[in-house]
Amino acid sequence: MRGALSDARLAKAIVIPWWWGFGMALILPLALLGFLLSGPHDAEAALVWLLPVPALIALDCLSGPERRMVPSHHAEPFLSVVLALIAILAPLNLCALGAFVAKLPEALLAGHGWGTVLDLLALRMLGGTTLCCSVIAPAHELMHRRPRWVRRVARGLLILVFSDVFYFSHGGGHHRHLGRSQDPSTARLGETYPEFFRRSLMTQWQMAFRFHPKAFRRGLLLQSILLLAYGFVFGGMAALVWLYLSWVAIRLLEAVNYFQHYGLTSESAAGHHTAWRCDGAVSFFLFLGLTRHADHHRRPMAPFEELRPEDEGPELPTGYLGTAVWVKNHSRSYGRFAQRRLQSLAASENAGLISQGHI
Repeated sequence: MRGALSDARLAKAIVIPWWWGFGMALILPLALLGFLLSGPHDAEAALVWLLPVPALIALDCLSGPERRMVPSHHAEPFLSVVLALIAILAPLNLCALGAFVAKLPEALLAGHGWGTVLDLLALRMLGGTTLCCSVIAPAHELMHRRPRWVRRVARGLLILVFSDVFYFSHGGGHHRHLGRSQDPSTARLGETYPEFFRRSLMTQWQMAFRFHPKAFRRGLLLQSILLLAYGFVFGGMAALVWLYLSWVAIRLLEAVNYFQHYGLTSESAAGHHTAWRCDGAVSFFLFLGLTRHADHHRRPMAPFEELRPEDEGPELPTGYLGTAVWVKNHSRSYGRFAQRRLQSLAASENAGLISQGHI
C-alpha cells in the first residue's frame, strides 16, 4: 500500500531534470559569492539578499518527492564537476568574506547604517546555511570516498568551518555505534535539541581526542594558524565573523543529525530503523543525496548518486531545511510530533506482524 501511495505522489510531482537538480547544490555558494563581491549594499539591495534562504526553505517544504534512481550516464563526470566546483568555491567565499567584512566600517561611516544591519543579517542567513549545505555536506560525502586524496579534501573543507573534529568522530563514532549509547549523533527520546547539541559536541571532541590524539592536535594547530593568519590579513572582526558563521553552520548540521535519527536508539521499539525518511526533491539535490540516509548507513562507501530511497520507517513531515528550522526553534514540539509518529509506526508494524502470524 505504501509503495502504491508513493508511486501516486511521484506521478503528481514535477520531475526535475538531473542537470537542473544537482545544479541546485551550486545555488548557495554562488549566491554567497555574489553577495560578498557586490557588497556592502544599501538597504534596498541588502533586502534582496535576504530572500535566497527563505525561498529555498519554502521550496523545500513545498517540493514533491524525489524517489528516482540517478541514471549512470548522468552521474559522471557531471557530479564530479559539481563537487569540484563546490570545493573550489569554499575557499573563494572565505577570501571574499574577509574582504567584505573589512569594508563594513567604511560603509557605516558613509551613513549606510540600515544597509549594514541588513547586510549582517543576510550574511548570517546566507553564510551559515551555505557553510553547512555547501561545505560540511559535501565534505561528508567526500570523506566516505575511498581515495585518500579525496578524504584529505574532505578534511580540508571541514577545517574551513572549524569542524575537523567531525572528521574523526563521524565514522568511528556515529557509524560504528549507530543508535547505541556511544553514538554522538542519535538523539534520544525526549531529548531536546539544546541537550542533544551539548552532548553530541562534547562526545565528538572526546572521541577525537581519545582515538586520534596526534591528528586531532595537528588539526587544532592548523585551524588556529589559519584563524590568526586570516585575522592578520582581513582584521580581527573578519576572523570573529568567520568563527560565528562556522558556529551557525555547525548548529545547523547538528539539527540535521538530531532529526535524522531521533528516537531510533537500540533500546527503542523503532531501533531497527536506521534513519528517518525524507523524499523531498529540494533536500535530495541540495544536500547531495543525504536524505537517503538509511541506505547510506547500510552502504557508507556508496557515492550519493547510487543511494536508494527507503520504503519503510518513520517519515519526516517536510524537507531538511524546513525541519531544521522547526528543530532549532521548537525542539520540544518536534519531539512530541516525533514520538507520536514513532508510536504510530510501532503500532502499525506490530499489527502487521500479528496479521502475518509472527506474534
